[in-house]
Amino acid sequence: MPDFAYQAVLFDMDGVVLDSMEQHAAAWLRVMGEAGLHVEREFVLLHEGCLQTEVLEKLLQEQGVILPPGQGAAEFMLRLLDGQRRLYLEEFARQVAPFRGAAGLLRALASRGVPTALVTSSRRDQVDSCLPEGLLRSFAHIVTSDDVTRHKPHPEPYLKASQALGVAADGCLVVENAPAGIAAARAAGAVCYAVATTLGREHLSQAHAVFSGLDELTHYLGMGGAGE
Repeated sequence: MPDFAYQAVLFDMDGVVLDSMEQHAAAWLRVMGEAGLHVEREFVLLHEGCLQTEVLEKLLQEQGVILPPGQGAAEFMLRLLDGQRRLYLEEFARQVAPFRGAAGLLRALASRGVPTALVTSSRRDQVDSCLPEGLLRSFAHIVTSDDVTRHKPHPEPYLKASQALGVAADGCLVVENAPAGIAAARAAGAVCYAVATTLGREHLSQAHAVFSGLDELTHYLGMGGAGE
């Protein structure tokens, strides 16, 4: 497709390529509930992509929980976050699957010579555990939380991905589904399209355009027939 407007396409994983955010939220709700903390599903979805320690700190602050200073507070938070991650991988990850249209869109982009990267706040072992091998191989590069020092909404993840592909960030299209990711993409200078798979459009207004899902986005990009 010679008139395709972008030099590369960068995809978030959870909520964009992988239908997994309900499972992430379920793990958060259970682990935090067992610790006596009340967390709403929407809180988890709205803070997707942010550094988890910062999300937990915000949750504790909102609920007026004051942890004693020092190592004990850090260990408490680490225990909760490790518990959430372990529960997700051991119990909920088996329930997740790629969104309809993900594989087809990646194939269509590859057939047109458009490189793609996966840019996620998840750790690499989680990516390897949850994404089918065929989809993993579709990406020319993968950036995980293990690869960056600053996380969404900071632009570093998307800047690192575009650099790895040898493309300027302002030549990239980013596909996101949450406010932090949209902010990161825009701060990097990329065009950002959002898919309303986990949040209402009112939460995605900072994206350049919002689509119901990958099928609608695929059609808009002129790559119809992506299918599965």
